[in-house]
Amino acid sequence: MANYQDGLDAVTSALAQSTRRQILDRLCTGTATSSDLSELTGVGLPTIAKHIATLTAAGLISARKSGRVVTHRIRLAGFDELQAWIATRRSFWDNQLDALERHLEDR
Repeated sequence: MANYQDGLDAVTSALAQSTRRQILDRLCTGTATSSDLSELTGVGLPTIAKHIATLTAAGLISARKSGRVVTHRIRLAGFDELQAWIATRRSFWDNQLDALERHLEDR
């Protein structure tokens, strides 16, 4: 359970910042360098490096080095834990609302 929470906490914490969400949105369209991401967000390279480190630690992105160029890409598998957490809660509330609907129809 602790690993589940640690991973989920890392993902939700990473998603809590708008610049990191902007980076993820960009990476959904393909790979990008740190310079690309800096230009997109208007944030300096040192700050982009910190955002990239946070997203990488959360398992949401990965990097590939080719010569001197490092490209970043999204890791869709990094969202699996969050998706499962949301699905569990959604299922619970769907069941609750269905039960309420049945109760109201029976009245």
